[in-house]
Amino acid sequence: MEYAKDLESGSSPKIAKAAQNISKKKVDGYHYQLLNALNKEIKKSKAWKSQSQLIKAIGITNCTEALPRLKELITKEYEHTILYKELAFSILMLENATTPNLDFLFSSIQKGNDLQISGACSAILYKKIIPDNNDIKKIISGITPYIEDEGKKITPRCYIAAIAYLWPKEETESFLEACKKSDWAGLVEIAEHSLQGKEPKIQLI
Repeated sequence: MEYAKDLESGSSPKIAKAAQNISKKKVDGYHYQLLNALNKEIKKSKAWKSQSQLIKAIGITNCTEALPRLKELITKEYEHTILYKELAFSILMLENATTPNLDFLFSSIQKGNDLQISGACSAILYKKIIPDNNDIKKIISGITPYIEDEGKKITPRCYIAAIAYLWPKEETESFLEACKKSDWAGLVEIAEHSLQGKEPKIQLI
């Protein structure tokens, strides 16, 4: 196993690189090593890069046995708040491993953590999930308020605008028209592509 030694090395840079490669190549077979490394790395206060890469790899490689641990971790407080985004990404990825389930996104919207919402929305984009019309309405309504510092950071609506080309136009048109008024040129371009029924060229994940 090519990355096992690095994952077990205890070196945060080596662990981050190994996890990143596993995600990029979507390599299976590292579920135990990824979760074991995360349990050790999460204790290091400054190891947010390795923590983030491990969490992401767990979601991408469908490590469903890690789901309870990720749900436990997302309830904790972190100095490096990017972890909320990565945890939410992988939780929603794993909860949709076999059947569609958007409960976590809706509970995240109720919680009001914009990074957590962004992470869940990024998983919807990654997996190209097509919800029913009622859920689309709920998603758009729930994410619309989060526009602060758009461009400096990728807001929830950026991810939803990027997947909206696959969703019914009658449910997304007014939302995408609003996105075209964003101060971030990237979202304007994404919205224009989705309105045309085309996959946006800008890669958000």
